[in-house]
Amino acid sequence: MGLDKWIKAEETKKKPKIKEGTKKPKKNDSDSKPKEKKDTIGLKNLLKFDLVCSKAKCKYQKTIRKKELTDKDKICPRCKSIMKIK
Repeated sequence: MGLDKWIKAEETKKKPKIKEGTKKPKKNDSDSKPKEKKDTIGLKNLLKFDLVCSKAKCKYQKTIRKKELTDKDKICPRCKSIMKIK
């Protein structure tokens, strides 16, 4: 009682090969409408915030692109103090 019949069954279930001449050509949608850059798709209505930690010893800086800042964004991840907006 071996597993040979199960292994052989998997090997015989291969997909049939399609000849190159019978493949359908892919449609190019880029010709009909221009694509936008991925970087600028959602950035049109976002604001840029430059945050600097208020403690002189920390000097942590970060830049955030959001519509509006939350209270969590204004807290410094290093020293847990409130950051200033440049």
